Amino acid sequence: MNARWLAVLSGVLVGSACAALVALPQVRGLEQQFGLPWLFHMRGAVEPPGDVVLVLMSQDAAAKISLPREPERFHRCEDLRVGAPPASHLGLPSMPSRWPRCVHARLLSRLAESGAGLIVFDVLFRERPPLPGPGGDLHAWQDRAFADAARGARVIVAQKVEATDGHEELARLSPAIEEAALGSAPFPLLAEPGRRADRFMAFKEDGLASATMPAVAVLARSIDDYPALREAIAREAPESVDYLPASARELESQGQLQATSLLLRRIVVEDVALAGALRQMRGVLASLFAGDGARVLNLYGPSGTLRSVPYDEVLGATGQANAAAFRGRAVFVGFGETARTEQVEHFATAFSSKDRPDLSGVEIAATAYANLLGDRTIRELPFRFKPLLAFLAGLLAYGVCRALGNRVAIGFMGVFVVAYGLTAVAMFDSYQLWVPLVTPLLIAVPGGMLVALGWKFWTAHRQRAQLRHAFSYFVPREVVNALERNAADIGKSQESIECGCVATDAANFTPLAEGMKPEELTRFLNQYFEALFGRVADHGGFVSDVMGDAMLAIWPDRSPETHRRLLRALIELRDAAQHFNERLAANRLSTRFGVDWGRVALTTVGAHGHYEYRAVGDAVNTATRIQELNKKLGTQVLLSYPTLGDTGDEFLLREVGSFLLRGKSHPVRVLELLDRRADAQPHVIQLCSLFQEGLKQLGEGDDAGALARFRTILSEVPEDGPTAFLIESLRTGRERRNGAWVVN
Repeated sequence: MNARWLAVLSGVLVGSACAALVALPQVRGLEQQFGLPWLFHMRGAVEPPGDVVLVLMSQDAAAKISLPREPERFHRCEDLRVGAPPASHLGLPSMPSRWPRCVHARLLSRLAESGAGLIVFDVLFRERPPLPGPGGDLHAWQDRAFADAARGARVIVAQKVEATDGHEELARLSPAIEEAALGSAPFPLLAEPGRRADRFMAFKEDGLASATMPAVAVLARSIDDYPALREAIAREAPESVDYLPASARELESQGQLQATSLLLRRIVVEDVALAGALRQMRGVLASLFAGDGARVLNLYGPSGTLRSVPYDEVLGATGQANAAAFRGRAVFVGFGETARTEQVEHFATAFSSKDRPDLSGVEIAATAYANLLGDRTIRELPFRFKPLLAFLAGLLAYGVCRALGNRVAIGFMGVFVVAYGLTAVAMFDSYQLWVPLVTPLLIAVPGGMLVALGWKFWTAHRQRAQLRHAFSYFVPREVVNALERNAADIGKSQESIECGCVATDAANFTPLAEGMKPEELTRFLNQYFEALFGRVADHGGFVSDVMGDAMLAIWPDRSPETHRRLLRALIELRDAAQHFNERLAANRLSTRFGVDWGRVALTTVGAHGHYEYRAVGDAVNTATRIQELNKKLGTQVLLSYPTLGDTGDEFLLREVGSFLLRGKSHPVRVLELLDRRADAQPHVIQLCSLFQEGLKQLGEGDDAGALARFRTILSEVPEDGPTAFLIESLRTGRERRNGAWVVN
């Protein structure tokens, strides 16, 4: 497949894998667990709406509000004091659910007098059994007192959904309070693991269907907009409008905001055309009833961001101070600790920290109300776009990292991540749009980058391995490693070793090459060297240099067996060359081997961009001269005496004399390697013995006796080259220096 299309296909597969992860609930959970808090923290706290005020019940407030110790006067809230309680008084119970309702009636009266536009009690006013007193049922008196205060104001009270025998139902409220209130509704929170509240229900639609407290409060606050909503319903669904109150006055007089809210919601949900029409309208109520049932809280900040007034301060303040604080505003009354966190009534949010308490239930209710009233709840990006974002992020990361260098690609993706994050925060802040962060930035981008960088690394590793393998044909693997380490300064790659050097040459190569085309000659040489190179590697050597038909091989001294392995290799090399030679029809080659042992430097030689790796040292030159000596002696394998090492009697060798070779200033003691002793023929062994006796005579100065013996040997073995050489040298008086024959 074309490499470009393969890269495109790989990018598509990576992007598709990232998109598929979006479908996993665990991945979606990560977005809510981490992505949403990041957006809130990067956006920061914002100015809360000025028309929402909290009145908080707390333990501190309970301690500052006191009533007479006499039970009758206590439950009738006579002589209520604010501040340090005198000895005749008791503070309110620390549990707000046990506060006398006449205290709430007193608060309600103060709020109504101040001109509060809406009062929402996040307090459950259950129906209670009678509490007998001298003046009658004290509980009933308290409920009537609260009801009397409520009739002069728009009041919403809390409800609670309770499960009885597996069925949900609303708790029974005090009839007097329920009748006097403009409406009542529950506020069940959608608490996530860890009691974190990210979402709330505007409408509870599972189990017992109900409008919730924030939705009913919005309807109460925007009751003047009800006629426009009813008119829109009359246009789109005229058959349903008759079930609705005819006017805002009728809606308010009935005091059934919860039931009306639920009816409006059902009408809108069951009529798709009506829901679409309402979404096109501009209005609080249209957005409320046509929107989602469950919504994401648009938090204004950590606990305490919404303006709040302690319960006791409202009771103790002047009418003018209360009017300044509450006139025309929506007031939410409920339990909220600002100094001590009571987890029973508080919930973690995206702004929660160790330094500040979690948000109280009443603060969350007020936040939900403000969100609905301003139509500013957080809107999640539609699900169909989330896999697309993950796909594009993964594809982009993969494509950039495949196409660009690693540093540039990482820098580019860093800029992309920052730009995407800033865009997401801007959308979150300006349009309340929750754009995913975790999936594209923490899964798709790193995933695409890792796959692309992994692919590049694997490709580079594979190419590197191929290059190393190819390079190992020219130099040993150890040298490849050394050159790789010194790639930045290849001229300094050098190793000094003790080794055996084998130089070869093929006689009759020049006339053979003259009759071949270059292509044929190339194939011929490859076949020839193929027969030799394998034997070198098999016995621990490596080929250092090739020049035409000549080869230089090195046996590093890295084990006690190196000398033995070298001599075994020489026998196999000689036999392999002979077998190759036998396949030639004419102009047969005759391969000669010269061997020396010594220290050489394995190094790069060259300059100006051209280097060759080779062995440098006297042993290399001496091996070449010994190889040349084969021509004069008519032999195939000659080696210097140090090459023997500790080989014992495994091999059959004969010393052929000492020679002062061309260009050398010191004589070299030379031996001929004939065969393994176990494989040698008897006449060859006898030849070596006779030849050794002749050399001994020659060394003792008995040239005439040596000459006679050599002539005897030659008569029996006419083809023996060393014998013929010595006879000719003695006959012609070849020069000798200190017993070494001078050869040029």
